[in-house]
Amino acid sequence: MNQKVLIVGFGSSGQRYFKIIKDKYPQTDIKVYSHTKKNKKFFINNKSDLILYNPKTIFFCNPSSKRINFLELIKNSQNIFFEKPLSHNLKHGNKIYLSTKKKNLTAVGYNLRFYNILNFVKKNLKKYVGRVYSFNCESGYQLKKWRKKKYTNTVTASKKLGGGAFLEMSHELDYLTWIFGKKYKCKAYAFNTKQLKIDVEDNVKIIFNFSNRLLGSLSLDLLSDQKKRFLIINGTKGVLKIDLIKNRIRFLAKNSKLWKSILFKKNKIEETYSEIVDYFFKKNIDRNISNIASVKDGVFVLQILKSLQKY
Repeated sequence: MNQKVLIVGFGSSGQRYFKIIKDKYPQTDIKVYSHTKKNKKFFINNKSDLILYNPKTIFFCNPSSKRINFLELIKNSQNIFFEKPLSHNLKHGNKIYLSTKKKNLTAVGYNLRFYNILNFVKKNLKKYVGRVYSFNCESGYQLKKWRKKKYTNTVTASKKLGGGAFLEMSHELDYLTWIFGKKYKCKAYAFNTKQLKIDVEDNVKIIFNFSNRLLGSLSLDLLSDQKKRFLIINGTKGVLKIDLIKNRIRFLAKNSKLWKSILFKKNKIEETYSEIVDYFFKKNIDRNISNIASVKDGVFVLQILKSLQKY
């Protein structure tokens, strides 16, 4: 019997994983739970029919604030994927975590852990920069360009649905923790500039103080006209500049005036989503567990956000 897979939610994330699964694993018995009226072959519109379908694997791609309503479904399934963030607040995140502790496979969709550029940096950090003493990370893009169709109606623009720069752009918070560790304290400044006419923060600055005397900063915004996503790492041997959009790493050695490009095996962002799908479907292979963001990791992000703001 083919594996039964359910995708909850059919926005951009749900559509992405639906296509990947259909293309790579065409024998899968796949259904989508959505209020959108679509082809009955793939869509389930009534929540009461989900338990009857009895999926083995579920991809939660619906608004994070809605997932707490599916605890019964979670308890009856073996494998669970949650698009990031895990939930819109820590209370619900903890309840979801408790319901997944005995599952076969679980993951949260922090797919940048599979982006080769960040894997290279994580593995070769000491080689290039020595002891790290500071970093600066930035990510930003104009919400009107990012969510082109009625951006004010999207999850990103809605506090109720779990939007805002903190939650919607939590990829950076996850991968910085993945690279530098969890032993830090942090403070944040967050504002709603009112430029976008939304009810969530659109401009954020977080300052990190690690236990090993490493200082860092993270800037997130929904305002930048030009898309930006980069990380600069300063250490005793030199400086690394990592541009995630251009997929490029540059290095400036201590006492040198010339920046050098660093070669590494590149992949595309689109491939990182496929690797997450493979984690759930491929058997008897070396699943790169170290790259998977666990549900516990998802809870950690929510813990940090709660300490920074009132989530």
